[in-house]
Amino acid sequence: RSPYGLLLVAGAPGMGKTTTVYASLRELPTASKDVTTVEDPVAYALDDVNQVQVDRAGGASVASTLRRVLAQEPDVIMVGELRDKDAAEMTMNAALGGRLALSSVQAPDALGALYRLLTLGADQYLVSASVVAVLAQLLGPRLCEHCRVATQPAMIEAAQLRQAGLPSDRVFISRGCARC
Repeated sequence: RSPYGLLLVAGAPGMGKTTTVYASLRELPTASKDVTTVEDPVAYALDDVNQVQVDRAGGASVASTLRRVLAQEPDVIMVGELRDKDAAEMTMNAALGGRLALSSVQAPDALGALYRLLTLGADQYLVSASVVAVLAQLLGPRLCEHCRVATQPAMIEAAQLRQAGLPSDRVFISRGCARC
């Protein structure tokens, strides 16, 4: 709901960062906003969203494509993943300039996402001024119904489960079997 700023989704490869960013885009009122994405490659087709695929074969980069997109002054931008300094800084500057920007970074947690932007070479003031939220996600494995067994959670796990309003008397682990 933020009208401007950078919203980041952090996680390891395969953890659903792109899916989460797309789900966030679907929540935007696209009829009243100009929403444009810069992707390499376009992962999902979205209605009412201008999706631009980076033309690597033509010598374009995410940063050069983003520069052309920003000249059109969209209200909302989404950059598939921040992988280099130029794209990161351009995205953060757009967020400071009154646009809502969404993107993802490969990082283990929320703090790691900020650190990742710094290791890309972004200035600290730019990171602190532009980032309004970081969501870090980690997908847990689905346990096999045939070989899972109940066990007592560790004290800290039990406390976290209680705090989340979940049952804290047992957790399940997978032993491994021929079916899984």
